[in-house]
Amino acid sequence: MNRTILSPLSLVLALLAGCASPPEVIDKEAAAIAEGVLAFRDICLKSAPSFAGADNAAKAYGIARLDNAGYARMGLRPDHSLGVQVQKGKQCAVTTPSQRDKTLTEQFLKLAEQFSSTPVAQHLPAKITLDNQTFLLMHDRRGGEAYVMLKQP
Repeated sequence: MNRTILSPLSLVLALLAGCASPPEVIDKEAAAIAEGVLAFRDICLKSAPSFAGADNAAKAYGIARLDNAGYARMGLRPDHSLGVQVQKGKQCAVTTPSQRDKTLTEQFLKLAEQFSSTPVAQHLPAKITLDNQTFLLMHDRRGGEAYVMLKQP
């Protein structure tokens, strides 16, 4: 009589192969990117360097229109949870109420780096290059969160 004897390791692997769910994976980074950072990406970075598409992008975040305030166009969600300020070809900013997340600046700079043709410093202020134009990035946390990009002269 010929018997097959499984080693302990083979037995464990055979049992694991029969499990329906995959093993748990623990992310080293936060799973969610803050809405304000995502809005900055979609409204400012994706419409830069002219910011011509910022008005339409803001609509996707619940800002119906950007009104002319003289020096820039501005808009807010009805609940004031997100604001946008755009000066075409010069600056774009997204604001939110204060957040307790300590990773916001890191999230902001990592997303900006994906759009830059040059390396982006991981401290503020930082510079970003889009279509051969240089912008200064800032994240102001006083009284709320302001994600800002200003065209360098």
